[in-house]
Amino acid sequence: MTEHAASQPLRYSELRQAPRQSLSEAAPLPAPLTLFVEPTNICNFRCVYCPESFDNFEERSGGLHRMDARAFDLLADQVRELGRIKSLNLYMLGEPFVNRELPEFVRIARRKDIAERITITSNGTLLKEDVSRRILAAGLDYLRVSIYGGTPESYARTTQGKIALDRVVENVARFRQWRDEMGAATFVYVKMIDSGSPEENSQFLSTFRDIGDEVTIEPAMNWNDPDEGDLSLISRQQRLDSSFFSQRKQVCPFPFYSLVVHSDLRVSVCCVDWAKEAVVGDLRARTLAEIWRGEPLREFQMMQLERRAGSHPACKNCTYLHTSPDNLDDLDPEVYRRRRAPGEPHV
Repeated sequence: MTEHAASQPLRYSELRQAPRQSLSEAAPLPAPLTLFVEPTNICNFRCVYCPESFDNFEERSGGLHRMDARAFDLLADQVRELGRIKSLNLYMLGEPFVNRELPEFVRIARRKDIAERITITSNGTLLKEDVSRRILAAGLDYLRVSIYGGTPESYARTTQGKIALDRVVENVARFRQWRDEMGAATFVYVKMIDSGSPEENSQFLSTFRDIGDEVTIEPAMNWNDPDEGDLSLISRQQRLDSSFFSQRKQVCPFPFYSLVVHSDLRVSVCCVDWAKEAVVGDLRARTLAEIWRGEPLREFQMMQLERRAGSHPACKNCTYLHTSPDNLDDLDPEVYRRRRAPGEPHV
């Protein structure tokens, strides 16, 4: 039995429905609520709608990187200095399991108790027994598995890889079997982007219904630009009209409660900022606390509140802000400026 056995966490879909504090009343927060840490930006797929498929991806993303366990351990200590966060997400771009030290990341985060929940999002291709058991023993709360086609043919066409859908089905089924054998509590959430075909969507749901703890269809989203990647099956308007994008707003809430630590240790405000156009710091030069309290982040937040985001390359075409359940449109920029001014350190 795993050392971290416990009752299974909430269904993943229920996390978005949980009670939330009013961000407009609470901002500025003393620490981020959510942290995305990218174990690597290297992927074994080249999905047609992902920036990883671009010929110039390596150049535009600043190179290919893997974070090592020593760097993550130092980051975990810096998170503890800020305070325990709600959500640690071990993914951004790339396939997290490409980084062989990923189980150690989970172990460190759990041992240092830096987050209420720890989540990994994976394509499910590298869930071998050894690494799966180590992940389960380390105390992972959620494994989100992304499936890229409801049929073997569409899966191969979308991923542009050589790994068959059947192998992923087998991997996820065995992961859940190992979980149950070990008495672990990791929740397995399996999702597929809406294919635009009811038949294909239905086939995906049927294939994984008895394998995942929760199985669902999610709408496509963009990576800061509606013209990047192949999203031709689902129109931009269809995405915006879906429930996932239903919280229309002008001000992006994400920079007010989350940060992204890329695998090269640069820090961004945006979890879809693959090209690192919204970077506000670098952990090789500043601590996480200095970045969270620093002027670059505060200026980015003021840009949002003052409705100047349309001039920023990372924000001007983005629709991802509409996926957040939070809304800061009624927060006056001057009120926010006064709130953060008294005694707040600036870097």
